[in-house]
Amino acid sequence: MKKLKFHYEMELSFDMPVAEHHFVFRCLPMEDGAQRCYGLCYGIEPAGPVLEGRDGFGNRTCVGEAMAPHDGLKVWSGGWVFVDRGAGREEALHPMFSFPSSYTMPDQGLWQYFGRIGGRAKEGGQRPEGDLRLPMRMMDCLYQDFSYVPGKTSVATTAAQALAGGEGVCQDYAHIFLALCRMAGYPARYVAGMMEGEGATHAWTEVWDGGMWIGLDPTHNRLADDGYIKLSHGRDFGDCTVDKGCFKGFASQKQNIYVKVEESYG
Repeated sequence: MKKLKFHYEMELSFDMPVAEHHFVFRCLPMEDGAQRCYGLCYGIEPAGPVLEGRDGFGNRTCVGEAMAPHDGLKVWSGGWVFVDRGAGREEALHPMFSFPSSYTMPDQGLWQYFGRIGGRAKEGGQRPEGDLRLPMRMMDCLYQDFSYVPGKTSVATTAAQALAGGEGVCQDYAHIFLALCRMAGYPARYVAGMMEGEGATHAWTEVWDGGMWIGLDPTHNRLADDGYIKLSHGRDFGDCTVDKGCFKGFASQKQNIYVKVEESYG
């Protein structure tokens, strides 16, 4: 178990004022058997009243609007999270995590890669529980064959497109790995969150095994351990967007994100 202190900050800047800005943020950690939160706080400026809730996947949401003209929006959150991945609770498996989603639909290139790294499609259902050797091997192959290069992909890039280009970021690693796991008969879901250190938000995967979800981080070729804080999960990036919104205006925007996660001993 680890006690982690986190700070998340996102700043949007517009080159001209915008108005009627409607948004939803998933910037507060989830609470489940593996995570317990306390001292959480957040702020959104400018904004009217903000409604806290949960989406269909159980992710915590902050929904609101900034109606008056503004040329920037700042969001921050912080607090402490007790993380114990070994204490994950058993839960029912929804079948949607066994099938391709919009970002993870395999094409010929993905199937060819799947076969080249020793993947075997599972006919008629899921793999036996308690054996993650194949996902671990596929993750290792992906780590060796794919390169982390920012700026080569976008939030709209699919797993098939990213694999064809051979370069991308954590979102792309997660989408490709999700596709491979589901092709092999392992239910898997996308996770957005943070990990120890300073930088930006991170993405990894969870694979269903033995009635529980096991976190695997293909970007770093490792298990997602107690140094990871989960913000949201879903079928793919589209279900887990940390910040999403729309506004009235013709402005272009720039986004800066800063995340810091450190172990707390107090």
